[in-house]
Amino acid sequence: MSRIEDRFEIQDVLFRYARAVDRLDYDAIAACYFDDAIDVHGGYTGNAAGLVEDIRQRHRTIDSSQHFISNVLIDFVDDDTAEVESYCLCFLRQKPAPGTTEQELAIIRCRYVDRFERREGRWGIADRVVVFDESRTVSMVDRLDPAWVASRRDLTDRVYS
Repeated sequence: MSRIEDRFEIQDVLFRYARAVDRLDYDAIAACYFDDAIDVHGGYTGNAAGLVEDIRQRHRTIDSSQHFISNVLIDFVDDDTAEVESYCLCFLRQKPAPGTTEQELAIIRCRYVDRFERREGRWGIADRVVVFDESRTVSMVDRLDPAWVASRRDLTDRVYS
């Protein structure tokens, strides 16, 4: 396998992680990690199974989520290990309070500092530290036309059909 293929596989894991979090596809989140991986993710530090539960709790009030991954730099340590840094821009919108249309939108700039490993032929996250640059919140009103196809935070989203 060439390094180009390895790079694409690693980037694919990063992009699949973003989609999995945004769609609340818990199995797909876990599939990005090895079972013994450790993730330091804001207030959570622990293994992948615990991260999934942490996301399940933290995201229960979020009705829209988008994670944009960019600036992916991959340094191969050896044939089966890579140090990876990627930038992440997150938009997390809280559900509106009952009787109101105003919502809080968190905009978070961070980086994923990862150790990827290839085990049994697949690349996965073996260690992740989320390094935060900024978190801000703005008030907003969603003006999306209700006739348009709207994003869903579950397995009924259009991407799964």
